[in-house]
Amino acid sequence: MNDYALHQARVSGSLAGVGPVERLIRNWLARRAVARLQNLDDHLLNDIGANRDDIAWALRQPLSQNAALLLDERQRGKANPRHV
Repeated sequence: MNDYALHQARVSGSLAGVGPVERLIRNWLARRAVARLQNLDDHLLNDIGANRDDIAWALRQPLSQNAALLLDERQRGKANPRHV
């Protein structure tokens, strides 16, 4: 779990010393990785808990945001809906 938290901090750019240019580059690379998901068939997307609408949504977000992290958060929210 500790490794996962450290990885998420690195990807999101929340570690000290990460400048705005490096954050934009990381977000751009993450966006490219999310865009590659569009090439997968629907069965594979379903296996990883994604769908084409969520991928398109993530790709429409501003470059100041990490599309991969946003997609992950959106998928987790659908998998664990809050009970009110």
